[in-house]
Amino acid sequence: MAISFETRRVGDIAVVRVAGRLVEGAESATLQKHIDGLMPFGAHLLLNLSAVEFMDSSGLGLLVRYLTRTRNAHGNLKLCALPPPLEEVMRVTRLQGVFDPYASEEDAIADFYHRSDSTTGSFRFRIDILCVDFSSDVQAYVRELLGQVGFGVLTAGNLPDALILLQATRPRLLVINRDLRAARGTHTAEKFNSLADKLTVVELPDGFSRAEAGEAGEVLVAKVRAAIGAPKVGSQ
Repeated sequence: MAISFETRRVGDIAVVRVAGRLVEGAESATLQKHIDGLMPFGAHLLLNLSAVEFMDSSGLGLLVRYLTRTRNAHGNLKLCALPPPLEEVMRVTRLQGVFDPYASEEDAIADFYHRSDSTTGSFRFRIDILCVDFSSDVQAYVRELLGQVGFGVLTAGNLPDALILLQATRPRLLVINRDLRAARGTHTAEKFNSLADKLTVVELPDGFSRAEAGEAGEVLVAKVRAAIGAPKVGSQ
């Protein structure tokens, strides 16, 4: 099976689900190219290896190399959901302690935000606001807009990822698409909204993505400042 990827961003972390064979040659080169394309946007990477069928020495060496590279860039590379054959590889090579693989994406993402360890290159992110919207363009706009006035902003595009971030980071404010805020009827939606009910919430109005950008941005910044005040300068 040829190697393939599914990638999404959860906050500041690129989560890559890898499937197929991670072996020397075209497969390793393809993964390397994919990771290289992610690095300019942040050095915090999580590889879900649950669908990797086989990994040779070259593939493992590639992971070791990017572990070093991400840490040198003040980020980290974490692995999760290793199938039994890959767990055995880690045990035999004694690299279990180097990678410290996680059972699930949720566990790994939480550790990114909880750990502050200069040895591994992990650090605490500054989190003021979690923005949840279907549109990656809206996420990027809100993140940059509120970042420019001094807030630390994380973004998510769906409720499962937003729930992970909400539990891991405990933001001061939730900025959320109105339809997502109204979602009910699933375990994830109910759990998310039970936590959101304990926070200050600013809903993005219907048509926010189509509104004139300057005016919509001014209104949002004013609402955020009214809700939680000025950003806490220097907090990490």
